[in-house]
Amino acid sequence: MIVKVVCGVVVGVLIGVGCRFFEIPLPGPPAILGAFLAVAMATGYTVTDKVLAARARAEAPRVSAGATPLGRGPIEK
Repeated sequence: MIVKVVCGVVVGVLIGVGCRFFEIPLPGPPAILGAFLAVAMATGYTVTDKVLAARARAEAPRVSAGATPLGRGPIEK
């Protein structure tokens, strides 16, 4: 999780530096309402990612130590 945050910040800073260096307008919304929209979209994406990951973990089959792939119990030698 922390790696994603660090990568996001680094990419954001590099885009800002590149835009300033080449005198390109920042690729962001010019009004506060647009900035709130961008934050809302990013928050929605992050929350949805966490919800879907938690749901996938909850629905994953649990395998016991004695189970086999066919579910017939342990293999005896």
